[in-house]
Amino acid sequence: MKTLLLSVLFTITFLQIKAQCQQTANSFGNNTSTASYNISGDVVITLNENNTVTLSLASNFSTAEGPDVRAYLVNSEGKTTEELKNATISNLDSVEFGIINASGSQDHIATIPEGKDITKYDTVFFYCFQFNQFWDLGKFTSFNSTNCSVLSSKTLKIDTISMYPNPAKNEIHISNIDAVSTEIRIFNVLGKQVFYQPKLTEKTINISSYNKGIYIVKLNVDGKTKTQKLVIN
Repeated sequence: MKTLLLSVLFTITFLQIKAQCQQTANSFGNNTSTASYNISGDVVITLNENNTVTLSLASNFSTAEGPDVRAYLVNSEGKTTEELKNATISNLDSVEFGIINASGSQDHIATIPEGKDITKYDTVFFYCFQFNQFWDLGKFTSFNSTNCSVLSSKTLKIDTISMYPNPAKNEIHISNIDAVSTEIRIFNVLGKQVFYQPKLTEKTINISSYNKGIYIVKLNVDGKTKTQKLVIN
């Protein structure tokens, strides 16, 4: 519990995705050892408003049949095409879409895992997972605030999302936060949850019945968590 109390104040970066943006992947044809594995056709990546990304393979999409060919988004981290071709997918920063069909129109959707920064990904990677066999890769322009106006990244600091007064006696107030998407939990010093509201419809919380002491307040906004110490006198 001491470790928890020492780490309750911090700054979190929220990636807020408000609508769709699209990028087209190109420059496929990088498998020089087995040409039939190379990708042909249109490949489009769509960043969605619900923190997911869609890989759309058009009706003209085609590659060789394989036992377990999967598609990934990959953060190249500055690696060359040759370096990526010789890498094992488990050693790359990637988001998996799953197994693809060898031809035809299809959509594959992946959730962006917490902690992953979608603005870092720049490669569509096809790989036979079963045999650790490189298939092909293509490049696309990473999503960022310049090419995707609805993608904004802002830092919400402890003084931006305000909880006051603190120390408190009868009630606390939460300000500068979206009540619709905010979940709040309050824990006592033993880790027992004493308050929970799945949607912060009321920004004033009555704490008059709580014992004096130290509590932990957890706010969750769109899957991101902010934790703060609360002292009740």
